[in-house]
Amino acid sequence: MKPVTAAPGAGALLLEETRRRLGSFQICALCTCCGGPRGICLPSPCCYAINCNIPNRPFGFCSFTPKSCNCLECNL
Repeated sequence: MKPVTAAPGAGALLLEETRRRLGSFQICALCTCCGGPRGICLPSPCCYAINCNIPNRPFGFCSFTPKSCNCLECNL
C-alpha cells in the first residue's frame, strides 16, 4: 500500500533553512493508504517527513508529506 498525498500546500510551513535542519524529523500520524489487488483505501498510521524546497514553490517552503503506510520507520 502507498500513502495518498494531501492537496498541494496542505499543512505547509514556511521555514528558514539557515536556522534549522529539519530533514530527518519524522512523525507518526493518520493518513489514507491505497493499494493491494483491489485498490482499497484505508485509514492507516503513516510516517510523515518534512519536504523542503519543493519544485515550483518559493524557497524555504516546507510541507509534511506521508512517506510510508506504517510507523515502523519513524523516529518517535
